[in-house]
Amino acid sequence: MQFQENQTTKTENNLPLAEKELDEMKTTEIGKSEPITQVQKDSIITAEDLPDPRFIGFALVILTAFLFVAAIYYGIINP
Repeated sequence: MQFQENQTTKTENNLPLAEKELDEMKTTEIGKSEPITQVQKDSIITAEDLPDPRFIGFALVILTAFLFVAAIYYGIINP
């Protein structure tokens, strides 16, 4: 019985992980942010990295046509 009497629970340390992270972000100062590293710069996708919009449109038309023919072949669509 003495063991149960010595047990105490701390509720202030049982916060969910998201709340702990929010509290830590609030306590850090905004002016002390780190500069973007080269790896982070390389992982950003810009408009120049994407293929030509005409190619994307053509690929979507071809994919749609292929799926339509496959649906007719497998009997999903009955013409």
